[in-house]
Amino acid sequence: MYCRKEKNLSINKRILIAGLFAQSGNNPPTQAFVLANTMQKRGVQLIATSKHISKWKRLADIVFTMFRKASAYDVAIIQFYSGNSFIWQYIAAHIATLLNKKIVMTVHGGNVPTKLESSIGYRYKALLNKADLITVPSIFMQQELRKHGLASALIENIIDLSDYQFREKNKIRPRILWMRAFSDLYNPLMAVSVLNILKQQYADAKMVMAGPDLGMLQQTKELTRSLGLENNINFAGFINNEHKNQLAADFDIYISTNRIDNAPVSFLEMWAMGLPVVSTGVGGVPYLLDDGMTGIIAKDDDAQSMADAIISLIENQALSSSIINNAKMKVATYDEVNVYRKWEEVINSL
Repeated sequence: MYCRKEKNLSINKRILIAGLFAQSGNNPPTQAFVLANTMQKRGVQLIATSKHISKWKRLADIVFTMFRKASAYDVAIIQFYSGNSFIWQYIAAHIATLLNKKIVMTVHGGNVPTKLESSIGYRYKALLNKADLITVPSIFMQQELRKHGLASALIENIIDLSDYQFREKNKIRPRILWMRAFSDLYNPLMAVSVLNILKQQYADAKMVMAGPDLGMLQQTKELTRSLGLENNINFAGFINNEHKNQLAADFDIYISTNRIDNAPVSFLEMWAMGLPVVSTGVGGVPYLLDDGMTGIIAKDDDAQSMADAIISLIENQALSSSIINNAKMKVATYDEVNVYRKWEEVINSL
């Protein structure tokens, strides 16, 4: 994808963003896509690569684009994750160095702190040290990188608030929304157990579980059947923004059962739609969600703890209203207009 716009330039350098830009029915827009779209709308001269989901095709496309378009960009923004993404991140950074481009690495992966502490942590540190600037979406990640002598700039994830409809919740019901991938990382079995506990007190308790299958959908459905919750839990698959807004009108509480997390965009989406958030307190969650103020933090892998938090929201309307209103004010700081200004400042300072 190659986009060029010259008028109303606010960022005075030409940008290449290397990340995942694939748009399919089973994948939400990545922050690379959102950032590129935000910059493009404001007239930034921009190259974005790659649209390929296959890691090898993506690598080939990134390498080809970085060399072929070398004269068309000054700064390479490389999306930094852990796992298999390390290969193309490593190669992209070396190409940018070879071509004498400024390098910005945006660290998103919630598992990056664990990798930095592991036996291969030196590789991650060496790669991050190649950057002229590191950006992070959370104070948590900023502090984790600082432990390893890596300075970073805090630039939050971007959300376009115009994509979400805020709805007042005058009464919180036991209607739960869970929205992540069906993977052990996101602990969907805990969500089923939470709903099972709620059903003991609220016979009409309902939950929608939405997201792509990464290996645990069948196991989650089997647990649902074994607990007799087939009429209480609906599996919605991947949902787009329109469907999220529809569900937010019908459901009243969002839960996150993650085992690892950094700065989940899903929290911002729920806050923008008026759903209070109950989450495990893993990783960067306590840095994003203020317990008792903008949501409630439950114990990791503890269904009873999360069910108790949900019950407190249902039974205490004053608490839930306060959390919803506080979260609404907080999410306004993540709107793309405000976050873009930070990108403008750091890119122009390079």
